[in-house]
Amino acid sequence: MKRIKSFLFCCIAISLLVISGLASSETIEAENHKIVISKNGDAISVKETVTIRGNSQEYYDLIYFSVSSEAENINVLIQNSEVSFSPDESKDKYQCNISSFGIPQLSSIQLVISYSIPSTVKIFEKAFLRNSTNVTVTFNEKTIFSGTNLKEGNSFRLLLYEPTEAPISWYIVISIALLVILLAVTTIYSFRKQKTTKIKEISYESEELLQTKKSLLMSLLKDLEKQHRAKKISDETHNKLKEHYKQQAVETMRKIDDIKSEGK
Repeated sequence: MKRIKSFLFCCIAISLLVISGLASSETIEAENHKIVISKNGDAISVKETVTIRGNSQEYYDLIYFSVSSEAENINVLIQNSEVSFSPDESKDKYQCNISSFGIPQLSSIQLVISYSIPSTVKIFEKAFLRNSTNVTVTFNEKTIFSGTNLKEGNSFRLLLYEPTEAPISWYIVISIALLVILLAVTTIYSFRKQKTTKIKEISYESEELLQTKKSLLMSLLKDLEKQHRAKKISDETHNKLKEHYKQQAVETMRKIDDIKSEGK
């Protein structure tokens, strides 16, 4: 009798272990996780679109998601239907009960989470609650992160950077730089020559280069004003660049006047 009881106990224990093992193998993974971030006035808008799929015959019940602690105005859609959510015990983690939807886990569903964070936030943090096959993050229509096969528990911190202002015509800046180098070489060369005629020739070439540099600087200043009026650069950037190139233009014109006075 004792042996029979022991045998039955072992059978029950093994059955429980098998059931437990099957339950633990039931997972929900993210096939795609797309995060779109855009700056909108004094706030930053975030939209996360997640396609998830389970691997069991059960129906979806609790769906979990996480957002940063600064998130405000959170809205959740599942299969294009707005659903309610409640905080979970874990920090910055929420849950949605969709058992009434009657969707089997073998079917994929789309989870869309929209929220906003303050514009003062410079670092975007994301922790993953499930394995994710493909993850992309864009900020102001520029991809700042792309990854595959991120595991549950992984997280990242991304710098939300503004695109560098580059409104000026860079070919003008490069031309000015080349002219400055050319002018320096010409000046050094002039000091190595002793003949008066050669010095005059070099002076004439230097004046010609200075005139070209002056024209380019004036074009650069006009282009700068045009970009500023079109609000493509900030007031601060405009003022700094304008002052810098204005000083170069004044200095160039002074050198031209000096050469002309020496030639008289």
